[in-house]
Amino acid sequence: MSLKKISIIGAGQAAAYAANEIRKHDKELGITIFNEENYLPYERPPLSKDSITNKKKYEELSFFSKEFYNSENIQFINKSVKKVDFTNKTLITNDAKLEPYDNLLITTGSKNKKLNFGVDQQDISDSILYLRNIEDSKRIKESINTHKTFAIIGGGFIGLEVASSIAQLGKKAYVIEMGQQLMGRVIPTQIAKLVSSYHEDKGNVILLETNIVSIELKNSVYKIELNNKSTLEVDFIIAGIGSKANTDLFENTSLNINNGIVTDEFCRTSEENVFAAGDVANFFHPFYNMQMRLESYQHAQNHGIAAAKNILGQNLPYMHIPWMWSDQFDLNLQLIGLCNDFDQEIQRGNNLEEGIIYFFIKQKKIMGACGIGKVGKVGRDIRLAGKILETKVDVDIDDIKNKEVKLSKLLKR
Repeated sequence: MSLKKISIIGAGQAAAYAANEIRKHDKELGITIFNEENYLPYERPPLSKDSITNKKKYEELSFFSKEFYNSENIQFINKSVKKVDFTNKTLITNDAKLEPYDNLLITTGSKNKKLNFGVDQQDISDSILYLRNIEDSKRIKESINTHKTFAIIGGGFIGLEVASSIAQLGKKAYVIEMGQQLMGRVIPTQIAKLVSSYHEDKGNVILLETNIVSIELKNSVYKIELNNKSTLEVDFIIAGIGSKANTDLFENTSLNINNGIVTDEFCRTSEENVFAAGDVANFFHPFYNMQMRLESYQHAQNHGIAAAKNILGQNLPYMHIPWMWSDQFDLNLQLIGLCNDFDQEIQRGNNLEEGIIYFFIKQKKIMGACGIGKVGKVGRDIRLAGKILETKVDVDIDDIKNKEVKLSKLLKR
């Protein structure tokens, strides 16, 4: 018997592209997206960059128009799901209505980690800004437009992108990072140092190996005491200390959860007819022969499409190589593959004007690559590195180092 109805919990990029993919193959199947926000699914990368610096309007961020969803008969229900009954294949919404499904796709994404304040500092806790959605971005934008100095807690991509936007608008950011380098989990030290220097050249202050001892809010000014005995006074605090899979709805259920909803390479969860995609999924990657959870624009899109195909019974393993990027000022940083399993680290390029890429080699094969340069300078070689990685061909170290040797030639060997 053919499927009757697919329900999708969460209305981000994975949901939008899954619904679109399903419609490409089946015009009759019922599709319902449960959406807690009052926006159609939209791009999130501009929220820390182009939307804040007035290069892109919030109303321009939707992946597909309202007319598209109407013409393709994709239904939106602006309610939150409060419970999932896997046995009876039913969703229970916040108004206690029962919504049956035949197949369920979970795309609830990730949620911000929050700073831990005591009850005596609730006023400070409530006033700190985080970035997750359009409304958060609007609040941050308003604060930047009306104030001058900001503390950014966390030196990851989001914190640095917001700090970049702050500097571009003529204001100042103090980036407070407890680690030894910026973007410490995934980015090579050399690139982290270049990014740090670039921010400081543009007027921001980078504070590494720095912890906050206390925060006092008085007369609308935040007084931050640091572990190096110094004190900052700023107008606003914005936190970007990481995120975690948004699995709250499924805690204490039969669904297998371990750093996200555990799925196989076909996006299938431990529950029959239940799939998961995007940030929320801890999926098996056949190429790397391991479970992984990714938070990136491209992954959310590709994983949503893969889930749709497998809901329709195509049984296609998800094989996309991880790729992510960050734009800060006029710099573009890109990473492909995994950069934590290698026996050689090879540099290609010597300056930001032309682009610098670090290749991570293991047994003569590219495992990953990370590059930075002025916008448009590293993208092509990063893409080629990904293709070489996929083919598992042996590479010559001298060829990798030499920018006169085009990477495309390595694919033809």
